Amino acid sequence: MKRLLIIAPLVLAACSESTSSPLPLPSGSLAARIHVSVEGFVDVSAGVRLEYLDFGGTGDPVILLAGLGNTAHVFDDFAPRLTAHFHVIALTRRGFGASSQPASGYDTHSLAEDIRVVLDSLHLARASLVGHSLAGDEMTHFAGSHPERVAKLVYLDAAYDRVALGELLAANPVPAPPEPTAADLASFRAFSRYVARVRGARLPDSELRASYLFAPNGSPVGIVSPPEVTLAILQGEEHPNYADVRAPALGIFAVATNAGDFSPWLTPASADWDTTQALLSTVFGPFDAAQRARFAAEVTGSRVLALEGANHYVFISDPGRVAKAVLDFLQSP
Repeated sequence: MKRLLIIAPLVLAACSESTSSPLPLPSGSLAARIHVSVEGFVDVSAGVRLEYLDFGGTGDPVILLAGLGNTAHVFDDFAPRLTAHFHVIALTRRGFGASSQPASGYDTHSLAEDIRVVLDSLHLARASLVGHSLAGDEMTHFAGSHPERVAKLVYLDAAYDRVALGELLAANPVPAPPEPTAADLASFRAFSRYVARVRGARLPDSELRASYLFAPNGSPVGIVSPPEVTLAILQGEEHPNYADVRAPALGIFAVATNAGDFSPWLTPASADWDTTQALLSTVFGPFDAAQRARFAAEVTGSRVLALEGANHYVFISDPGRVAKAVLDFLQSP
């Protein structure tokens, strides 16, 4: 859900322990079988290195960019769907996962320049970028600043003006997600179910392990990335300048049709259902529709795919249809 930028502070507030280490990936698990990437690191500046996952594959390079609060591992299950036709690499932006957590460099320009340095370091003269959520800001900025480095762009529910969205949220606050209960924090599996309930999509186990810290019994006890990083990124956002984008672009949009699509933890029996339904109908639904229209009108050579009832994590909730749309677009003339 694009309004839910991060749930980590809720976890921190509910956790009583302060130190731990990442929980090892169980051998033989589904995630272990699917995770076939090779991890590497790129130095983007003095003392700052970024994690990337090379999923292999043949063909032109495709760079996957995660949304705010996520790491490259969020694509562990999706990336292999593209490797039959493309060489797929996923990137973890600074401040998250195994990437460095410097004191600065979280504005959109700096994050976009990190992408350039990664391409240079991997000797990729040109690539297609596929970004989720907040990564759309970085892709738009990068494509405008370095048009010769971009083949095509795919926005996975990512083509929104987040400055305008922030102003809209300030004027029209939405109900907060439920805080995790003691039962939700009792084990890794229970926490995974909680995250799925709140976000409306089951994130890969490897993504949770890259983003949170766990006690030996699997109970979450903290987050890898401090909240200050997220706040710095939000403060460094800019209005998207679609006029400078010259690469063909596909915008895949998740279109909420009811309060449950908008806030996945809600049901018609929830106390906040009617309030959220009204906000969706009168405020956020029209805003999202206007954002889709703006993308279609301002991005040269753009295509729009609106998925009604889809989750913000469209590549997780509807991987088959999204992968087909991405492949069809990237392989088109």
